[in-house]
Amino acid sequence: MKVHALLPFALGAGMSAGALLLLPQLNPAVAAKGAETSAPAAPLTYDPSRSLAPLVDELGPAVVNLRVTQGAQAQLGGWSAPGLPEALRQGAGSGFFVSADGYLVTNNHVIDGARSVTVNLEGGAALPGTVVGADPRTDLALVKVELPKGQTVPFVTLGDSDKARVGDWVVAIGAPFGLDHSVTAGIISAKSRDIGAGPYDDFIQTDASINPGNSGGPLFNLDGEVVGVNTAINPRGQGIGFSVPSNVVRGVIEALRADGRVARGWMGVGLTPLSPSLKERLAVEADQAAVVGTVYPGTPAAEAGLEPGDVIVALDGAAASTTDGLIRAIGARKPGEQLRLEVLRDGEKTELKVTLAERPDEEDLQSGAFLPGRGGGGERRPPTVEELPTLGLRLSAEDEGGPRVSGIARNSPLAGYLQPGDRLVEVNGAPLRSAKELARRLGGLEGGALLVVERQGARVLVELPPAAR
Repeated sequence: MKVHALLPFALGAGMSAGALLLLPQLNPAVAAKGAETSAPAAPLTYDPSRSLAPLVDELGPAVVNLRVTQGAQAQLGGWSAPGLPEALRQGAGSGFFVSADGYLVTNNHVIDGARSVTVNLEGGAALPGTVVGADPRTDLALVKVELPKGQTVPFVTLGDSDKARVGDWVVAIGAPFGLDHSVTAGIISAKSRDIGAGPYDDFIQTDASINPGNSGGPLFNLDGEVVGVNTAINPRGQGIGFSVPSNVVRGVIEALRADGRVARGWMGVGLTPLSPSLKERLAVEADQAAVVGTVYPGTPAAEAGLEPGDVIVALDGAAASTTDGLIRAIGARKPGEQLRLEVLRDGEKTELKVTLAERPDEEDLQSGAFLPGRGGGGERRPPTVEELPTLGLRLSAEDEGGPRVSGIARNSPLAGYLQPGDRLVEVNGAPLRSAKELARRLGGLEGGALLVVERQGARVLVELPPAAR
């Protein structure tokens, strides 16, 4: 499903940086409201079946409109011109205060590349804001406004998004297309949506109308608690919006407030879902589990003894039902924490302890830049090359380890499963030492096979279905 982040609403060409006027003081009504030290709650007497106005009256002052000035490299005839001053562009989004001293939550994509941030309050007051920190992986950011001495701002509390149910009524307040403090209502349409935005996707879907400019704004329940931060929409449909759950938001903003960044735990494995064929081959009774597909060298997983084909069934005693859930659970831990994993290996349960490292940047993960250097040793003898015509493989037998794939034919039944450079380590759990042994084992199998290969320094699980023999 294709989704779009609610990118900051681009202001018209006539709106310049100088047009964002900063008022010298808060609107008196807003300042008085902000003097309260507790967050507003749902009015005791209001009836949501008749009107949401009493709730909006309580919550509205804590919602803000952000105007952001961002730098962009000047262009000259379509080419970057480093010698020219940066061109400035402006965007807007929404946010909401989470503390009386001026901390507010918004989306990372609203403030990304910000040269300046202006926070517009209900009533017209404008205050300068400073980006405290941002987390691109969850598209969240924390901004702090500078308040006159002795003044506070109204704020709202984060609810428990785990308790929110599909069908619950919700209210969104934000600034779609610059129309500040617009209110829309709807229901929670679904939970735990994966929209392909990143490894920590766990969105609330809502049909409350949200549009560009709503980015970073709150999604309230009828008790006046924030259950989500409005972040993305499906541009091809109506009433399909996505919000980051408040239970994700809470941990992220705590880390941003303390350190300006989020450091996530990481084991150093690639996980694969438990398919029906893997379930049968690995003798797993559970319907859902996380299968270790890759173990990267020099990582906590490698040091703890995790192997491709291991099935992680529990983390610190809690069931690990899906790969996505396990990734989020590990990412919620801090580097240096120790995890206790319950693993199925060859049908037997074993327990491993893993001390987490910090998850590398996503670009480094994609490029493999996090992998340790692979230095060469002394001179090696030229490898002996063997041909396996029936498998369409050319293998080289080197001094150590199993045979390495040096060539693979286009019509090989293993094309798409193996790659040149792969070293074949195991077949169905048994070590592999020669090309002839590989031909014998694969030639006698009726139900496919499970291979373990070394690929770019990592140990990778490769499943060969019966059709691939």
